[in-house]
Order: sequence, then structure tokens, then C-alpha cells
Amino acid sequence: MKIWIASVLLIAALKSFGQVGAQPIEVKRSFGTTFRQNGQNLSPKQLLFITRSNAQAFEEMKIATRNYNAGMIFGLPGGFLIGWPLGTAAAGGKPNWVLAGIGAGLTVVSMTFSGAYSKHARNAVNLYNNGLKKVGRSRSEIEVGLMCNGIGAKIRF
Repeated sequence: MKIWIASVLLIAALKSFGQVGAQPIEVKRSFGTTFRQNGQNLSPKQLLFITRSNAQAFEEMKIATRNYNAGMIFGLPGGFLIGWPLGTAAAGGKPNWVLAGIGAGLTVVSMTFSGAYSKHARNAVNLYNNGLKKVGRSRSEIEVGLMCNGIGAKIRF
């Protein structure tokens, strides 16, 4: 039993030395704004989790996430209300263009929230990336609990 515990601790220690420090987040702008880290696109939820280590970036990302959620609340029904009359017209029926107009209005509201999300998320990423330039940590941290991809443990040196 003691050998098993010692080997687990040794493997954990060796694994922790191979870890790379926090990586900067890239901002890609094309049709929309995309955030990437280590070659993978990040969702707003993942961005919120990553920026937790920087208080200013985390607060800015919380604002961005609220805007993202509000945009979804208006955008999804807006898209449905535009799509329903268009589908009806394509099928040869009589479309209700009032619904399409309401959907267009909801979509415009959604786009303003989307713009606010992008602005605040870019600010959060800039704050986070600027915070990475500081050298070293003053102490080690052990974090156990709900992580981005499930339950886990994280040790920071």
C-alpha cells in the first residue's frame, strides 16, 4: 500500500513539472469574434472560467456573459419568427409577415447585445493577457471541485 501511494505521488509530481503556465488567449475577428487558446475555440462559459484568475478580467467577462445570454434570449425567438413565415412562403402558404417583422426587431436587439458581448469579452481577454505578463506567483494553490470539463483538482505553483 505504501509503495502504491508513493508511486502515485511520484507520478503526480513528475506530471506537474511538465505543465505549461497559463497561455494567452487569441482574439480572431472575421464574421464574428472568436476566442482561441491552445488552438481551440473557447465558449463564453470557458472564457469565464479561464479569466477567474484575474479579478478585473473576470468582472468584465461576467458582464460579457450577461450580454451573450441576453442576446440569445432575443436572437433565438427572433430567428424563429423570421424563419416561420419564410418557410410558409417557401411551402406555398400565406406567410404572416408581421411575425417576420417582429422577428427582425428581436434580431436587431440581439445584435446590439452581441456587440456588447464582443466588446466586453475583448476587454476581459486583454486584461487577462496583460495579467499574464507579471512574473511568478507568491504561493502555491490547490483547487479541488467543479472545473471547466467536470470535477477535478488543479495545483498552481
